[in-house]
Amino acid sequence: MIKAENRDIPRFSIADAARARVATYLYQAYASDEGLLGNLDRWTQRRITDENMAKLTLVFESDDPAEACYGDLIREIDTEAEYGIYLASKSAQERHLSRAMDEPGVSGDLCDAITTIAPKLFPDETAHSTSNLDLVRVTIQARHDRAHVDATVSEIIMAHLLDDAEAARDMTNALRALQYAYHENVVRRCCELPLLVDDHGERDLQIMVTELASRAGNYEDRIGQILKQADAA
Repeated sequence: MIKAENRDIPRFSIADAARARVATYLYQAYASDEGLLGNLDRWTQRRITDENMAKLTLVFESDDPAEACYGDLIREIDTEAEYGIYLASKSAQERHLSRAMDEPGVSGDLCDAITTIAPKLFPDETAHSTSNLDLVRVTIQARHDRAHVDATVSEIIMAHLLDDAEAARDMTNALRALQYAYHENVVRRCCELPLLVDDHGERDLQIMVTELASRAGNYEDRIGQILKQADAA
């Protein structure tokens, strides 16, 4: 269980502050031509905003907002890492993708092996792609971008709950370090690529990720709750 230190502040005040900060973050993301969301149509941008605001509402309505937010953060970074492993590199513009390279289980080389990986892990996209696997690459980028935006929103919410932006950032970085290494190992084993971690390290990754998944709860149920809340708003 995560303890929030600002229990003397009315919960609605914290929620309002978090909501304002999330709105600012999303506005900036939509406004930037080089941002993650700038090339989306207005309807899609609005839907992303609605779903993230719905998530915020559910977090603050829960019995333990910090724990609920942590569950969202686990789920979102899990998804981000599943696709971010193909985008991680020292030259990546996004800081979280270049920082992932500091982890011993993250190579930054999976993008070079995409012709081997795609038929096994992205069969539908591969079947409808050109020889350059354009649809595979677009799918990876889009799914990573959406998950990263959702995770950033959850980090913002957590920073307000803990009244400590640095602690929320450390929490997020720790989850990324684990999930990126775990997902790269899964892909390498599935596609018979050389492994970067030994048997002991692989077991440790599996145990820790399983524990996090248990703590986060059922992903589909949580997504369903968020969508229902967004539709009712």
